[in-house]
Amino acid sequence: MYKEGSGEPSRLEDEYFYKKDRELIEKMKSAEKAKKDILERTAHYHKCSKCGHGMEERVHEDIALLCCRHCESVHISLSILENLGHHGRLKVVLNEIRDHLNDLKESA
Repeated sequence: MYKEGSGEPSRLEDEYFYKKDRELIEKMKSAEKAKKDILERTAHYHKCSKCGHGMEERVHEDIALLCCRHCESVHISLSILENLGHHGRLKVVLNEIRDHLNDLKESA
């Protein structure tokens, strides 16, 4: 049988809502952390690790490169670099990259 009380929440109600509030706060904190992590990663996307300027993606003979117009840094994946070294094309590609960067620098 239901008995009307003084209108104040019971201890069980308080505990229930406290627990629900904590769960909601934790969910909000984890969502905020995930958002912050994504923003942190994307802030550096296609940025030069040496000078911080934007990188330009170039594909040269099936080789994907990121080139910085400002400081002439070139970023290339380790697997591509190893592959070039095994096939003896590394020096040729490096010279072509150097020429391309000089062209970019002169056009800027």
